[in-house]
Amino acid sequence: MTQGVGPLVRVSDGPGGLSVWGPAEPERWGVDVNVMVEAGEDVEAVDLRLLAEVLAHLDDVVTQARRFVCAQLDVPQERAALDAPEVDVYTDGWMLRFARGDLPICEPYGVGVVFEGLRPVRLEDLSEAEPIED
Repeated sequence: MTQGVGPLVRVSDGPGGLSVWGPAEPERWGVDVNVMVEAGEDVEAVDLRLLAEVLAHLDDVVTQARRFVCAQLDVPQERAALDAPEVDVYTDGWMLRFARGDLPICEPYGVGVVFEGLRPVRLEDLSEAEPIED
């Protein structure tokens, strides 16, 4: 179920009671942007300044995330097709998810790179994740 909240925001129901907020026109950013809020959490707890900084430096962030995945998995960058980047923001941090890739870890939901600020810190294996329904 998706409902509009003003002209700039869309809200969807996600798995496990998550509310998924995002821009009504994600194509403007060239990536999907999802702000995920668990039941009982306040969307105002999301660091919107950090999100603005991420979006302002998106090309650099995507490049860093690709390099990080390849370094962590010891795969040459030219042999790792990581595509469809997505910014997933939570009240306690954020990650950049490559929704598609040709590496085994990318099946079936891609691979996530968790950041602290604008610095990648760890990989997130999403193979056991639940899909978000639109």
